[in-house]
Amino acid sequence: MKYTVAKRIPFSHSNDYVTVIKEAETFEDAMKFKVAAEMLESKDSGHTIQILISTDDAFDFIICQDLWRRMQ
Repeated sequence: MKYTVAKRIPFSHSNDYVTVIKEAETFEDAMKFKVAAEMLESKDSGHTIQILISTDDAFDFIICQDLWRRMQ
């Protein structure tokens, strides 16, 4: 499953601006990228760093885990 680390910049009178920082293959790598990006942001910037996943990927992941449990 792919994880996308993104920066969200809120605007008061418009939609938020989202930019992709990095993509990761594992959740652990995504967390490392998120923490590193947060360290580079100033605390008063109002920007948030988020980890995003595709709902299709998440659904496939859950189905595979369920099948794996049944086989054991």
